[in-house]
Amino acid sequence: MAYTQAPIEMDLYTEIPQGIETTEGNAKDYVLQLLASIYGQKQAGRVWSQYLVSKLESIGFTQSCIDECVFYRENSIFIVYVDDGIFLGTSDDQLSHVIKELTNVGLQRGDQGHSAGYVGVNVKRLPDGSYKFSQ
Repeated sequence: MAYTQAPIEMDLYTEIPQGIETTEGNAKDYVLQLLASIYGQKQAGRVWSQYLVSKLESIGFTQSCIDECVFYRENSIFIVYVDDGIFLGTSDDQLSHVIKELTNVGLQRGDQGHSAGYVGVNVKRLPDGSYKFSQ
């Protein structure tokens, strides 16, 4: 998941990066209009958060009132940190269904399968099916 998926709120322009040539005149006389949010924009984090919340709510997730980075629906939990997310659920079928729903509402994401780590927390699945978390 990434900031670049969120819609841009206003017309934004940037200088043409070094190394890019224009066919007409000096590149310093031109600017590029941004068509999507990019990392480093002041509003990118806020716009991304609003976009993600709206997508998750559209498929029935509720944002926690205790921690805004946690969303839940029945037996599924989604935790997001900036633009990294992890789904927790009671079965692979349940998680596959949630991932399909996200795709259907236009949220692009990568699927790395079972997590071995998330934002500095190591995740290890134990033989009995439980998980051990450590840092």
